[in-house]
Amino acid sequence: MRTHEVREEQKCFLKNNRDPRPIKFFMKFNYRSKSTGIRDYEKRQAHVIFHEKLDEKLDGIKLSDATVVSSLPSTSSVSSSTSIRRKQSPEELRGYEEEDEDGASSSASKKARKEFSAGQENPTSNVYSELAHQIIPRTDSSESSKVINDEERMVKNDEELELYAKESIRDDEEKWIVCGTDLCNELTKWKQKKARPRTDLGFYDIVDITPGSNSDFVRSLPIDVVREIRQSKHCQQLKMDDTDGMKKYIVNFIKAKDFRKLVDESYMKTRINNNTKFIWDYLNILVESFERNNDLAEYNLSELGYREIFLAPLMRSLFRGMHREMNIFFGEKCLFASSEDRNLEKNDEEDRSAGRKIDIIWSMKPTDLEFSICEVSGPPNQHNHTHFFNDKLKIAKMLKVILNRIVRKYGSVGINLTSLKLYGLHVYYNEIIVYEMSIPSGGLYVFCEVLRSKLPTNEVEVGLLLRSVPALLKFRKLLEESLTDLKDYIQDACTRTPDDNGNAGLFITHTDLTPTANRKQSN
Repeated sequence: MRTHEVREEQKCFLKNNRDPRPIKFFMKFNYRSKSTGIRDYEKRQAHVIFHEKLDEKLDGIKLSDATVVSSLPSTSSVSSSTSIRRKQSPEELRGYEEEDEDGASSSASKKARKEFSAGQENPTSNVYSELAHQIIPRTDSSESSKVINDEERMVKNDEELELYAKESIRDDEEKWIVCGTDLCNELTKWKQKKARPRTDLGFYDIVDITPGSNSDFVRSLPIDVVREIRQSKHCQQLKMDDTDGMKKYIVNFIKAKDFRKLVDESYMKTRINNNTKFIWDYLNILVESFERNNDLAEYNLSELGYREIFLAPLMRSLFRGMHREMNIFFGEKCLFASSEDRNLEKNDEEDRSAGRKIDIIWSMKPTDLEFSICEVSGPPNQHNHTHFFNDKLKIAKMLKVILNRIVRKYGSVGINLTSLKLYGLHVYYNEIIVYEMSIPSGGLYVFCEVLRSKLPTNEVEVGLLLRSVPALLKFRKLLEESLTDLKDYIQDACTRTPDDNGNAGLFITHTDLTPTANRKQSN
């Protein structure tokens, strides 16, 4: 009964004098760079120190305010006190909780507890606050400045991304003429007319012919020119073929009353090749979602949750057997091509940038060359056109940066470069969109949409499998072809003599974005 009474008084005391900020608020900055295990262990030890001092107070050890402050470990000595605590056994640590059970407490402890209860209304005598300020490490000015610097660095990275996305491969000897119109010359004239917004990809020497494009440069071109460009870059409408009997298998799945039973029974029948294995994995992922009350259709499903429970497993299965040819990185990874561009002009004393983060990155083995990226635009069941539009621009600029890095590293702007195509996957509102970036002529990049398909999220929409399965298989084929073309380009560039190859950096120049009229006025 004695121990129970003490515990109840402690709980009441802590409840009435609780600091509104959680313990994590005080701990997260001090132990930011340490491992999770050590951080959690030190948190527990800080709690032990706190309750030890609180028990000493409640047991009647009357100390003056100065004595209390001097007897408690300061913020700078928390780590040393914690390290001493590590050497004590669990029995020793529990000893503080068993002091009242041996009858050692006196009437002075009761009197002290009454004094503390009476002093609860005075914030300056709040024992919890006093102990928390001394024991729990708080954020100092240097740590706060680090957080601010991180935010400033992110803004700086965005500005640097804009800078390097403005660089273009130049080849003055080659012109891109469509229906008698020199597109390079037209783009130069368009830039000099007026200031251009950064939301127009023409600002970055990119001809955006995707559906719904708001590019003012494309609208300024003659209609027959735009029609000719789009005909050469048309979006493909794919149909499911019956290779290996997979179309019949999917139709049976769509009509099935028990999805789980059909998937389980067909496992061995789908071990034919990587395509059939992928189809089984895709159906199994959907069935698992159905069994979790259709969590893929949940309105509050986050972008991270969607990527982890659906997109990442799907991509791993889709590129099964390609581990010797490529690497796949998931989860907001940094684009190396972006970081390399930003670090070119920095000296040894300046911090190196990590690069712009991308949801999924494909890179070629054994080199570190990226050749494809994927972006997920927000929660899959929520409309956010601004997020979609910004990610679309991000994909276009990142693909251009990757192309520039390839040329900078290997040189050569020959015929192999014009045949090189890079692809970006965009996932938005349960729909996949595949973009293509190519360089038909030096100085101009073409950004177009080549593939689009809706993805099923519940039992009613399983009929979409007949469109999404061939679309995903086609995306894999496009990346395989892109990887083959990239290898051919590198081999061709490496076999050239130094004179023929030249300095790749000479081909990368900043685009001239200052209108002629504005330059005259400024002078």
